[in-house]
Amino acid sequence: MPATLPLDQNFNVEIAMLEVLRIIGLILFSSVKFLFAPSTVYLSGYSYWETIAITIVGGVIGVLTFFYTGSAVFSFINERFSSGKKKKAFTKRNRLLIRVKASWGLVGLALISPSLISIPFGSLLAARYFRNDKRTLPIFFGAVVLWSVVLTSLTSLIGPIFE
Repeated sequence: MPATLPLDQNFNVEIAMLEVLRIIGLILFSSVKFLFAPSTVYLSGYSYWETIAITIVGGVIGVLTFFYTGSAVFSFINERFSSGKKKKAFTKRNRLLIRVKASWGLVGLALISPSLISIPFGSLLAARYFRNDKRTLPIFFGAVVLWSVVLTSLTSLIGPIFE
């Protein structure tokens, strides 16, 4: 027997569809503009825990999308455009990248990605420099969870001022 929708007068399919589309929009927003997502979701009327759930889902989707897209693009570029010539071992750019990578590392990049430099840019940098490290995605997911809780907590404390 096929599943049917409840037919009582309090259930409205149009309202339910609008709510689903609203949540999908907030998830997509969280995947690219994570710094502003918790306050947007919370001040849209969602509870503390709903806000955390929506922003975590959006952040994880953003990390996965941009990390794997970046990995594929960088692999394609390396395969397609790498020449047989040897590159200089140390250029100014290489030295800077090595210094940043050594001082900040994967954890530092993951911690600043959701809030300061955006999930897309941070995920692309991770795909470029930490693509083969198995810890990359779990560390990025942990950073998304941490920032979601921190930013949602700040919004829940400060948010009532703006209502």
